[in-house]
Amino acid sequence: MSFEFFPELSQNLSQLLDDTYDYDIIINVGENSNTKEFHAHFNVLRARSPYFKRAFSQNWIKKENGVYVFTKPNISPIVFEIIIGYMYTGIIDLRKHVVSDILELLIASDELLIEELVTFAQNYLIENQNEWLQNNFFKVLNTAYIFESCKQLQDYCLESIFEDPELFFDSPEFLSLEKNILLGLFKRDDLLIDEIVLWNYLIRWGIAQTSELRGKNITDLNKWNEENFLNLKNALNPFILHIRFFDISSKDFHSKIWPYKEVLPEMLFEEIVSFHLANIKPEKNIVPPRHGRIYVDSMIIKPIHAAVFINWIQKKEANERIPKDKYNFNLIYRGSRDGFDINTMRNKCNGQGATILVIKIKENGTVIGGYNPFNWNYRPYYYDTYYGSYEDSYDYGSYEGCYDSYKGFYDSYEGRYNSYDSYEGRYNSDRPYGNINYLAWVNTTESFIFSLDDGKDLKKFKISRVINNNCAIYVSNNTLNFGNSDLVINGNSGTCNRSNYESSILDTNNFSIEDMEIFEYNKS
Repeated sequence: MSFEFFPELSQNLSQLLDDTYDYDIIINVGENSNTKEFHAHFNVLRARSPYFKRAFSQNWIKKENGVYVFTKPNISPIVFEIIIGYMYTGIIDLRKHVVSDILELLIASDELLIEELVTFAQNYLIENQNEWLQNNFFKVLNTAYIFESCKQLQDYCLESIFEDPELFFDSPEFLSLEKNILLGLFKRDDLLIDEIVLWNYLIRWGIAQTSELRGKNITDLNKWNEENFLNLKNALNPFILHIRFFDISSKDFHSKIWPYKEVLPEMLFEEIVSFHLANIKPEKNIVPPRHGRIYVDSMIIKPIHAAVFINWIQKKEANERIPKDKYNFNLIYRGSRDGFDINTMRNKCNGQGATILVIKIKENGTVIGGYNPFNWNYRPYYYDTYYGSYEDSYDYGSYEGCYDSYKGFYDSYEGRYNSYDSYEGRYNSDRPYGNINYLAWVNTTESFIFSLDDGKDLKKFKISRVINNNCAIYVSNNTLNFGNSDLVINGNSGTCNRSNYESSILDTNNFSIEDMEIFEYNKS
């Protein structure tokens, strides 16, 4: 049996760093008046940082009087103190540092090839400093795209942009955005913004990049000369092939693109004109449409998740392109706003048609839910599901799997079917018989349940479709119920036990609900 004594090891190494005895390398960091000299140990640095290992092996570091001397002017003393403390002890506490230093820590850790620290710093910023990141968004965006290792921050920035693209493009700082970052956005199929609006932003950005045009009046292009258009064309050239010109209306093409025809390649302009005059599209080199626009009022999901649901409803892969049709996700219930009473849920959903249920689990932040193509107050024939199940002569056949789980319920009310004559007509009504909660199954092949994990990685999204369509949705007065036990919601708690759907969506059977939303779903 092995034992781990990491806390004591960390403490001993910390003392080694604090004591200047037996150091063999001096590291000078910072510049001008903000500098500091650190004493460290060759073998510790080499073991903890691939950068230092390479520096020693390739003789980047000079030796003076038997001690290595290394200079890093581009790292501030306060940031290097965080790094070297981490390298010796494995301990780091970012709560006592200002956020700008943490961003600098991220940059320095990337340079020193300390991958673990790069990942940790990104996660800390995203999880704990959202307000600062939003207030300094363009600084963060530029930093994230300089360094390939900043994938989490890149994804964070993209999510923020995609959530409200026009807010991003309307920022004064947009006009100074680095070209490659903007080009990357234009290449995205999931940038949810009208193409003509994107074109207008591109014109503004292109003019801002061209010093000769900054004082020009863009509302009076008659005063522009040939050189003005040529300069703008050079600025916009990398972006032109990524504009979906064939998704722009004839009216917008005439009023907003035609005046800038000099910046377009001649052949492309002729193809666009042919399309609007004769509905002729080119046979090649046409950029596919972007995803359709989806607006969703949610505290749990984002438009990109709604796009995944649309694809799943249409039985497509999660990442397929959403067409330009209008899809509506109307919020009809939110637990944190409306309460978690089942009657409230049902009243909110009454008569709304197909709905998508979305749940955020309190224990781990996992997002799960399900799609019900019927409304939650849908009532199928009760004779088949309640009264008929007691008759020996009734062949419920494929419903056997549904009824097995309720055998005890039926048995406990043995003999009640003999009084059927006195209750004739009730078996198709919404009125309960005595105190019995009628059992009602909704038959459908369209329902599914899902897990989005934490909602950040499409590869972790999981769908589980119904495999026993006779037991797809169980109508109960007390719960929202997919498949009897596959996903059951009762107030602010729930259970998941695979029964009539392909697979389980959670590793645990029971969970608490942090928040829950139900959306009416339809296509205009």
